[in-house]
Amino acid sequence: MEHREFPDGTILLRVLPGEEVVSSLTAFLNERRIYAGSFAAIGAAHGVELGYWDGKKKKYLRKKLPGVVEIVALTGNVSRTEDGKSFVHPHAVLGDRAMRAFGGHLFAATAEPTCEIALKPLPGVVERRLVPELGLRLLKL
Repeated sequence: MEHREFPDGTILLRVLPGEEVVSSLTAFLNERRIYAGSFAAIGAAHGVELGYWDGKKKKYLRKKLPGVVEIVALTGNVSRTEDGKSFVHPHAVLGDRAMRAFGGHLFAATAEPTCEIALKPLPGVVERRLVPELGLRLLKL
């Protein structure tokens, strides 16, 4: 992953071909000790896995998308979990060759050829904690 920082605090990141998007971003955040912020991205990827939260079952229904897809919109936020690690909460809208759109929680995507991320870190820390009755880690504000 390559990056460039700007005076306003924005960091532009370029995920290189073959790099996994979510884990690469998470590793960058942990290296920089960034525990609050937001991001937006575009690009293309393969090996994509999306999820839809089923509140009754308290789990994600997962779907893998075949082939290369356009990352039409990838947005999310950054927080910190109980173990002190950065946590990325990404949602994506992806388009396939037939120009159909798919969306949901992004679990995995490998850049092909790239994913370009605009990261806006915030000062301080936002915690994310498990809410047992929901089965989800939610922001603690």
